[in-house]
Amino acid sequence: MNFRDQYQQKLCSPEEAVRLVGNGDSIIAPIACGHPRKILDALARRAEELEDVTFFSTLDFYPSAIWDLKDCNHIQVDSGFVGARMRPGVHEGIHTYSPVKFADAPLSWGTLRDWNVVTCVVSPMDKHGYFSMGCSVDYTYSAAKRADRILVEVNRYMPRTHGKCWLHISEIDAIVENHTPLPVLPSPPIGEKDRAIGRLIADQVIDGATIQLGLGAIPNAVGIFLKDRNDLGVHTEMLTDSIYQLHKAGVITNRRKSYMNDVSVATFALGSAEMYEWMDDNPAIAMYPVEEVNDPFIIARVDNMISVNGALSVDLTGQVCAESFGPKQYSNVGGQLDFVQGAWRSRGGKSFIALYSTAKDDTVSRIVPQLLPGSYITTPRTETHYVVTEYGVALIKAQSVKQRVKNLIAIAHPDHRDWLTFEAKKLGLI
Repeated sequence: MNFRDQYQQKLCSPEEAVRLVGNGDSIIAPIACGHPRKILDALARRAEELEDVTFFSTLDFYPSAIWDLKDCNHIQVDSGFVGARMRPGVHEGIHTYSPVKFADAPLSWGTLRDWNVVTCVVSPMDKHGYFSMGCSVDYTYSAAKRADRILVEVNRYMPRTHGKCWLHISEIDAIVENHTPLPVLPSPPIGEKDRAIGRLIADQVIDGATIQLGLGAIPNAVGIFLKDRNDLGVHTEMLTDSIYQLHKAGVITNRRKSYMNDVSVATFALGSAEMYEWMDDNPAIAMYPVEEVNDPFIIARVDNMISVNGALSVDLTGQVCAESFGPKQYSNVGGQLDFVQGAWRSRGGKSFIALYSTAKDDTVSRIVPQLLPGSYITTPRTETHYVVTEYGVALIKAQSVKQRVKNLIAIAHPDHRDWLTFEAKKLGLI
């Protein structure tokens, strides 16, 4: 049987595809663009027929009936990132989340917890019988290689990317076609604080350095101030429009990368329709599984690695909380610590935790004497390298507690510096 015949044999409706899911199954889906909406909506409609099923995905960017399920006895919805659609369910105890470092997810799940059904969006099949996982390779590629069943949603809008991201028709159990544009992530407005932080970080980036940028106004602002650099490289968990724009401007060439050179390496992508079109069949982009992209020891092989991540708050010893307000989960662990550790081990590398100095119209300092009780530590104080606000850059790594306090107060909002000094003395930090 040729590949086209196999394709036609496995082509089915979403309702037929989810008939391959049974009681006790564990189902996993990729990040954002890889979320197969038709298949998962059909699965949600079957919920009351099923028992003891677990569904896991990350970054609930798409509206989907799966996020609206209220009875966890049939399908327990789990997430690696508590986004806007998951948050109410998590806070009410209906949904749950898995606090796992992004790089550790495939190995952890392969040994301690496994997924026997994989479902994802793929690009159309090529003449050799292969589908590309496109924008969302992440942990799903590795799960697919161990899964009992793979259900794919073919979408011609999913870019055909290169790298380690291929599934063959012989591995697929059900194919659903759903040709619909991928979700677009609007670029947030860039304010003066973003520009100030972006300029401070960009000043630390030399020609030939390799960058990791996430989503949001601050990373986008960093990109603006990198337009005059030469031969930058990319090794990042997420491809964004700021990276796409630097490619277009000729700033990113990857020629001087010390490892995995000549290509921008990522594990997932989320941005504009123009970025997705640029990714399609582009040999300058290589999409790899997250256990390779985010492995700190692989990141460390890239010289002059510059990592930029965000935070909700930082305490005066350098502990970083990027995922909760007290014990109330707001996002999740992600890959922050992977890149903080990897960039530190990189020759010439630096990692930056970036945040505004205040919230709520400058009335609340985001640099705090102590984190709120119950806060989850995303990056321990032993790992934090630099912290950046619109007021400057604070070196944390290898510094004494007294020096950390001094450095962090210096980049706090001026209105809160006396209070922070008073509280630091009360705590015996200075």
